[in-house]
Amino acid sequence: MEIRTHDLIEISDLTLLKWKEGNDWAGPSLDRTPFVVVRRAERPNQDDIPVGIRGNIRNQRAAGFLHQNGIKNILSPYWLKEQKMWKRLNGERKQMPVIAVMDLVMEIMSDWRWGPTGSAGFEMATGYPALKVTSDLDLVIDAPQEFAFYKAKKLLQTLDTLSIRIDIQVETGNGAFLLRESIEQRTKTVVLRTKFGPKLVRNPWDFTLLPETKLEQ
Repeated sequence: MEIRTHDLIEISDLTLLKWKEGNDWAGPSLDRTPFVVVRRAERPNQDDIPVGIRGNIRNQRAAGFLHQNGIKNILSPYWLKEQKMWKRLNGERKQMPVIAVMDLVMEIMSDWRWGPTGSAGFEMATGYPALKVTSDLDLVIDAPQEFAFYKAKKLLQTLDTLSIRIDIQVETGNGAFLLRESIEQRTKTVVLRTKFGPKLVRNPWDFTLLPETKLEQ
């Protein structure tokens, strides 16, 4: 089975999920909503998947590892979009600013392969009210092939006419970069988030590293 960063995993057996001690909120959170998100990190072995655990508030985040036998279901951001999972939320949650613009986002991004991540993706997948009125919309674009800069710039400009802020990660196959950062900085390099940590590259698709580059995690 293919498992990618940003995928949400529904857990069948919580005893197969391990995380660092000290995060006392994690157990009750998982009992309530037994889902984790695949994070960008090296797998320690063939069986364990690096995942992130969400709590009730923003600073409640924990890294863990889930044994593959604990997987009940995998929901990718692209599947959430294809199924229009925001339409399955109740009437009150559909009024949240992020959810209210989803049909417009789908129309604007019709030429791209994309899906919701972050709080929006989590709420669509689980039904748990993770979004706030002030929440941004986090998206991922699947782009294994290089695209034209002007096309991405036009996309971002159109999305910026909506009533909420939208942040997009572009997945290249080698890692991901922030679309807004790449466009607004207009530099010849980009920070690529990889499973080995952030790397400064000239082209995120051919993974040409700059020599002696050190970036903070």
